[in-house]
Amino acid sequence: MATALKIREQGPRLRRLWSLSWPAIIEQILNTMVSYVDTAMVGVLGAVGSAAVSVNGPPIWLIHGIMAGVGVGYSVQISNAVGARDPERVRTVIRQAFLAAVVCGLVACGLYEALGGAIPRWLGAKPEVLPHAANYMRIYCAALPFNSILIVFGAVLRCMGNTKTPLIFNTATNLLNLVLNFFLIYPTREWHGVMIPGAGWGVEGAAIATAISIICAAVPAAIAAFHQHGYATSLREGLSPDRTIIRRAVDLGVPSAIERAIVNVGQIAMTALVGHALTTAALAANNIATTAEGLCYLPAYGIGYAAIALVGQSVGAGNEEDAEAYGTLTGAIGFVLCMVTGTLLFLFAPALASLFNSDAQVVAEAALALRVVAFAEPFFAVSIILTNALRGASDVRYPMMVGLMGMWLVRVPLSCLLVLVFDWGLAGVWGGMAVDLILRGILCICRWRSGRWLKLSGLSQ
Repeated sequence: MATALKIREQGPRLRRLWSLSWPAIIEQILNTMVSYVDTAMVGVLGAVGSAAVSVNGPPIWLIHGIMAGVGVGYSVQISNAVGARDPERVRTVIRQAFLAAVVCGLVACGLYEALGGAIPRWLGAKPEVLPHAANYMRIYCAALPFNSILIVFGAVLRCMGNTKTPLIFNTATNLLNLVLNFFLIYPTREWHGVMIPGAGWGVEGAAIATAISIICAAVPAAIAAFHQHGYATSLREGLSPDRTIIRRAVDLGVPSAIERAIVNVGQIAMTALVGHALTTAALAANNIATTAEGLCYLPAYGIGYAAIALVGQSVGAGNEEDAEAYGTLTGAIGFVLCMVTGTLLFLFAPALASLFNSDAQVVAEAALALRVVAFAEPFFAVSIILTNALRGASDVRYPMMVGLMGMWLVRVPLSCLLVLVFDWGLAGVWGGMAVDLILRGILCICRWRSGRWLKLSGLSQ
């Protein structure tokens, strides 16, 4: 496999990469703002409010990861069909993706509604936190069918080469969430001589605002995918399950879903460790640090979305050189970008943490956690991007094994050792995470450079 990229060919590739990446990067920033707004606005209510949102984070990420796996199963097929210039197959896969998103969303909604009161308790929510946490979970998860549609069709649109439409929807989602939070979280109050009406629902108000925002974004996202230029279709053309497409979606999506599940179950274990072994302030600080860290690696997710689309389309077109070039370019750009953001994260950790909570102890613990993980961010970026590039080439099992090994052989045991034996507190949890992220990045680089994905993609025999 040729490893040197021809310099003269990088201009057109970089322009194409940039055209897909910048809307996806901005979309990720805006999408994360939903979590940021909830965290900052609920943080005004104190450590109990922050902890109620924090304890629900990992189980929500778990179901989002599974839904993202569904998205991979169908969006990679779409990117291959777009590259192969097969519009009829694109239309068929779009309809099958809708069927899968609805079914998975309804199943997830039923399961989480049944377990909504138990999950926060299992994760160590303190008695004063538990009622609010249970209410947040049940309210938020009522919107899971729509969330499934939003996640799957966001992936579908990006792999069709349309990253601007998801950006528009997420901008609207964030604006709506901000407005609803303002009126639903806080009670009626006076602001510069003007009475501002408010419901005063606190944590529950934040959940309602987020759920409504998701619903309002999911419907137009599905409509946009069904009316994408050159690939317009409708439900009237048939929703009968297509076994070939479903089987391929399972082959691609199940390893991706398992990978996300492995990582997110590990995050649940880490939250339970913090909840049971540490204080409510540490639990709140853990959520704040998790939210703040997202700013650092958001560019990697945006570039990763471009990587899966561009590599997948190159595979569909049978172009090995483009597939290799796009994977290498995206990984290198992500590493450099997150070196910069990781440095900023380290320097401004206290100021960033203080944006989300006014409790001095919470801010101090969150800032320390951010500084511990800052060194791992470039490697985390590479793992995010090259995992997507490998998925675009149908190499979906290797990232699953990397996630399994990193989380359960490195992060969980190391974090438990640092917290329970060496008494490092929250810094121990984040130290274990940093080692895991660095290892994942190195392993993904080795996999891409090995070229083994070429055979799995069908580009090499």
